[in-house]
Amino acid sequence: MGDRVGQDEGAERAGRPDLGGLGSLRTLFLIAGAGGSAFIPFFALLLRDRGLTPQSIGLVFAVTSLVGAVAAPLWSHLADTRLGAARVLVVSSVATGVFALVLAVSGSAFWAILVVAVVMTMCSSPGAPLSDALAVAYLGEERVSEYGRIRLWESLGWGVAVIVFGALYEAVGLAPVLPLYAAGAVGFGLWTLRLPPGAPAPVRSESRFGALGDVFRASPHLAPFVIGMVIVSVGTYAALAFVSLRIVGTGGGPFLVGVAAGLAALIEIPVMHWSGGLGRRYGLRSVFVAGALTYGLVFLCWTFIHSPLALALVATGDGVAFALSYVGVVVIVGRLVPQRLQSTGQTVTQTFGWGIGAIIGPSLGGFVFGRVGAPALFAGAAALCLGGALWVWFVLAGTEHA
Repeated sequence: MGDRVGQDEGAERAGRPDLGGLGSLRTLFLIAGAGGSAFIPFFALLLRDRGLTPQSIGLVFAVTSLVGAVAAPLWSHLADTRLGAARVLVVSSVATGVFALVLAVSGSAFWAILVVAVVMTMCSSPGAPLSDALAVAYLGEERVSEYGRIRLWESLGWGVAVIVFGALYEAVGLAPVLPLYAAGAVGFGLWTLRLPPGAPAPVRSESRFGALGDVFRASPHLAPFVIGMVIVSVGTYAALAFVSLRIVGTGGGPFLVGVAAGLAALIEIPVMHWSGGLGRRYGLRSVFVAGALTYGLVFLCWTFIHSPLALALVATGDGVAFALSYVGVVVIVGRLVPQRLQSTGQTVTQTFGWGIGAIIGPSLGGFVFGRVGAPALFAGAAALCLGGALWVWFVLAGTEHA
């Protein structure tokens, strides 16, 4: 199959994507959301059930995120310069499923869990950025603001499935978490084979640092934007990594954790649908900053809440925050970065922007959660989101992407 998702000539002349390819992309994101929801919201609970402390859980999250941050640019370089994004997704997703099954039988020893989780994360790391790159390439520069209408299908898959999974785990325990995640990862990889041909063919790098060097050379505003993302994501990951433990610690269970994640994802759907219009009216910078500030407000509310049901209900605001910030990032990068480097641009932004936060946030959050308590953790996370929002507001001011 080809290495690029794109438009056939008739659709290109009509100024819109081919509908068959659009349907395949929507289904790809739907599978990604449903598969990820089986695992991500419940991983901390699974580790706790295997005997790990909050500090050890935070360390697992931090180390796996670090490995993902290193591995994802290597995958994206391979996508942009050798194989193309679609083929890389097939290989990485099937490998993720294999190592998820290995993790399912790895026992309760900390080092065994950590090593297998590291390898699994190495394999899964390109999933989100490369699927985003495929969507951006498919839409083209003129229609990239409509990305949210494709991405909302992942939120739909997540929102419905995570509630079902939460109910299942409440009834039978957490043993099915990793087998279900493995099935979702393999299904995602196999569905990628259905994507239509057409994205920029892989091009050899002009930089000694490969596609990574090329993307920063071609996009001078990318690095300062990523710094702002890091500040926001440290706070975001510090809070979100431990909200499930907070819900359980105040009397809730896996079902309520699933409800919190599901409601947040369902709220994302209309926000993503409207995100294109919001970006055109108020600017892409405003969309991202509004998302970061909404995160801060949610975390600030969690500081004062002690009811598991109230924690879950307030978490719906996390869906608004994620939808605005995530769509803002993908579309901003879609315009900052040349088309031939979209895989690397999306990967760099998500790996360093979100990924560094995922390394620092959970480890810092585990320390604060275990030593000082949840309210201090959530208050600090809110402050970081505010700081990151202000940084992005200023560094993108006066650019065509503001």
